[in-house]
Amino acid sequence: MTSAIDRLLQWAAIALIVTGSAFAMYTGATGPFEAPVQRGFFVLVFLPLVFILTPSKLKLPESVEYVLNTVLSVAAIAVMTWNLMNSERLYSDPFLDPIDIWLGAVGLVLVLEAVRRTVGLPITIILIAFLVYAYFGRDVPINELRHAGLDFETMVSIIFYGTDGVFGTPIAVCSTFIVIIIMLGAFLTACGGADFFMNISKIVAGRLMGGPAKIAVVGSALMGMITGATVANVATTGSVTIPMMKKAGYDPRFAGAVEALASSGGQLMPPIMGAAAFVMIDYLNISYAQLVVHAIVPALLFFFSVLLIVHVRSVKEGFKPIPKAEIPKLGAELKARGHMILPIVVLVVMLSQRYGVMYVAFFAVLTAMTVCQFRKETRLDMRGYYDAFSNAASGMVSLVAICAGAGILIGVLTATGLNLKITYLIEFVAQGDLFLTLVMTMIACIILGMGLPTVAAYVVLATLVPASMIKLGVPPVAAHLFIFYFAILSAITPPVCTGAYVAAGIAKADPVQTGFVAMKLGLIVFLLPFAFVYDPDLLLLGNNMGQAALHISTCIIGIAFWAWGLEGYFRGHLHFVQRLMLLTSGVMLVWPSTWVSLAGFVIGALALVPALKTFRVERDQRTEMDG
Repeated sequence: MTSAIDRLLQWAAIALIVTGSAFAMYTGATGPFEAPVQRGFFVLVFLPLVFILTPSKLKLPESVEYVLNTVLSVAAIAVMTWNLMNSERLYSDPFLDPIDIWLGAVGLVLVLEAVRRTVGLPITIILIAFLVYAYFGRDVPINELRHAGLDFETMVSIIFYGTDGVFGTPIAVCSTFIVIIIMLGAFLTACGGADFFMNISKIVAGRLMGGPAKIAVVGSALMGMITGATVANVATTGSVTIPMMKKAGYDPRFAGAVEALASSGGQLMPPIMGAAAFVMIDYLNISYAQLVVHAIVPALLFFFSVLLIVHVRSVKEGFKPIPKAEIPKLGAELKARGHMILPIVVLVVMLSQRYGVMYVAFFAVLTAMTVCQFRKETRLDMRGYYDAFSNAASGMVSLVAICAGAGILIGVLTATGLNLKITYLIEFVAQGDLFLTLVMTMIACIILGMGLPTVAAYVVLATLVPASMIKLGVPPVAAHLFIFYFAILSAITPPVCTGAYVAAGIAKADPVQTGFVAMKLGLIVFLLPFAFVYDPDLLLLGNNMGQAALHISTCIIGIAFWAWGLEGYFRGHLHFVQRLMLLTSGVMLVWPSTWVSLAGFVIGALALVPALKTFRVERDQRTEMDG
């Protein structure tokens, strides 16, 4: 009996994966259906997959587990089929039939269970708390948060069936942009794109001092173009780079932290940023090319800071390059897998010509499916094609669950007016002070992003906080990039730092300690969003290129001072006071103020004078001895 149910679930998974893949490719080529159909069919396919592919984590007997998964999968198909068949009536008629109400309630329970399985119990409890708040709004003791309360029918109507709830913006972007982008990443990985980028990273950084750690940084920047998510990036590149770093002598916590930090930055790096970037261009109504231009400088500064910290640590500890025999030959690598860069070229070129994201991603996937046949190293058979589609569907499973859960959150915020109250609360507490507004926004981004993928965290935050920043004169691009950065950096911020957890698992290190090390290494990066909000020239928004060049230069110097102070090494070991001066000067140089930067430069230069004198004396002594 158990084996029969298992086979049934396997065949159901295959059918859903094929259906979902065909749906994504068809709508990518022809454009999306009307919103209720597009979103409804997407959830109809992928929500049952959550229960088929993700264990319940309830320690049930195997037979009970299979039966439970089957019941939940069938229930998900039934509820979503009803929603799809009656979508026109459900979306236009405010009055629901009793069967609509009860099926909608079942749908909410299924979404909560899907969130529990994929993300965990804490986020599920938060969503339940929001639903309780929506129902018992009139009994909330805090006047500012009290509302009239929503009856059961209204909750189901707005939060499950409405376009601001489960089938709202997060599911909308998943069912259109994100699914086809993830499919592209899956095909590039299946065709050897991941191997190509890792080998290119070895060629670029392997010969340098501390080669393994620098390979992790470069590889994570390149792999961000494929994975578009911190956890996936860590899992892909970290499985190669973290053992290399440990073998070279790096502390396991440091190795995991470097990988987690660099992988989080992979979503920031043009030409293909994380999946949330494709949502951002829709919010901002700008072209992808424009977003790339605005994002390039902070992204380069991010990776420069990580590379420099790794370099200083490597010089201080005497870590060597990787053995020459382990570095691939560039010509051989380009011959074997170089053609797999073509799908990315197609994506970037078509996006720069302002074609729709779905249409462009479809052609990029089609290009990957075609060019992979050019060489035996990348060639796929029918099983390989299916595995790529299956991996893409597996990647969508957790995303569809949490995005549907984020829809519950947004639905409650909208229906109760809590979104406006949160915006008002930020403005009231900040009292028009931009810095305090930014600090509160940063905290909200980090807290919300701790348990959510970047896409879901960004979508939720984009509905709440940009208005407060924009009212204070912040350009919309800067406001949204500020949110985007901190939603990403939440992956390395304890206590819940998903990127650091995955990296620590590979490194066999303590996850919380790894998260704190990653946060310590990335502290200077936390200043960059503040810097480009106060000086939008860093985003190349203004016409004053001279001012932009000056601030970029001070940021580079500040990052260098920070790296030397953080590691306590410059031509030799530094004293505590020198380190403190360098750390202070680093912050001052990154901050967008000419006079503050000038003072920071003076402080940093004074800190380095003793080290330079000592270096010269030692060099002269060595010269005399050699003479």
